[in-house]
Amino acid sequence: MSRWTPKQREFMKEAIRLARRGWGLVSPNPLVGAALAKNNRLLAVGWHQGPGQPHAEVMALQEAGAKAKGAELYVNLEPCAHHGRTGPCAQAIIEAGVKKVYYALNDPNPVAQGGAVILEANGVEVDRGLMADEAWELNQFFLKWATTGLPFVIAKTAASLDGKIATRLGDSRWITDKAARNFGHTIRAGVDAILIGRNTAFKDDPELSARPWGKRKMHRQPLRVVLDPHLKLPLTLKIFNPDFGGPTVVGCLPEADPRAQENILAMGHEVWPLEKTPSGLVSLKDLLVKLGQAKIQSVLIEPGSTLAFSALVEEPVVDLVHLFLAPIFLGGANTPAMVGGSGLESLAQAERAEILKIGRKGPDIHLIIRPAEGFRPTDLPLGS
Repeated sequence: MSRWTPKQREFMKEAIRLARRGWGLVSPNPLVGAALAKNNRLLAVGWHQGPGQPHAEVMALQEAGAKAKGAELYVNLEPCAHHGRTGPCAQAIIEAGVKKVYYALNDPNPVAQGGAVILEANGVEVDRGLMADEAWELNQFFLKWATTGLPFVIAKTAASLDGKIATRLGDSRWITDKAARNFGHTIRAGVDAILIGRNTAFKDDPELSARPWGKRKMHRQPLRVVLDPHLKLPLTLKIFNPDFGGPTVVGCLPEADPRAQENILAMGHEVWPLEKTPSGLVSLKDLLVKLGQAKIQSVLIEPGSTLAFSALVEEPVVDLVHLFLAPIFLGGANTPAMVGGSGLESLAQAERAEILKIGRKGPDIHLIIRPAEGFRPTDLPLGS
């Protein structure tokens, strides 16, 4: 039996709902929402809107004013204890006279953690762990980066029912329907970087911009990253056009042509020489280390066959897969498959993934999958 009442869960659910409003706005900060209640009634709410903006707890306290005294505060992450661009939330809670704080997850960031200890030392009761699983899922990007230094990696791909990503002549627009493509742009709007391979860049010439539908507005575009082992891509592609976003990071092999590197740098982009995998591909693990050091907390991979093999098989780095299956068959022994590469030699080598959800986006099947190596709640302590 849960130690929390339905009403307490309702208030925390509201905090988590509010936190989601910060999708794509708050990085490198976590998504945080807060709900202030007294006598089982909601008093005030707040949510973090971006770096330098008031934290969720402070917004709720300011809205409540003097009514915050003796109230209960519900927040999905441990209130911070440090002076950054804003003051410590723990101190604001104490000064407002809040009686009790419920929070879902301990803050793993050593710079910000410790708020719960300060609250308890100053007579504020603290209850940890309410709706911890839901709060963990909300902040997977921040939690992985804060605990490992590596970005959370999402792979999004679309295929026919027979696993093909294009026809035998390379026609791939569009395998899925509009609803699935719109969802893809929603994911793009929330990540720090989008990664593609050389073949996708050359054949599709994508902008790699986030264009979420509806009223959603973008405050910044994700970092564009492309793997081009020998720097052979033409610099006339859209990923090198500043009108579609900021600088592009080009990952290459160490032996890539120095003159090509100079040409890319002269356009204001970045070139990162990376390690080589046993099969001769650019190392994704090396790339992710460097992206993590650059405070990139999340990466969306939109792979072709070769990049999918690298990310899912040779160097399994993917934490979550969004797979869309269109209700069509394309056939062909030599048409591009969802995952290419040399393939495994035996079934015993294959790691079994976990299917988290099966649904629909328009006419297309939508599977959410966690690979065997994916980041999961057991990788860090929940609030308890």
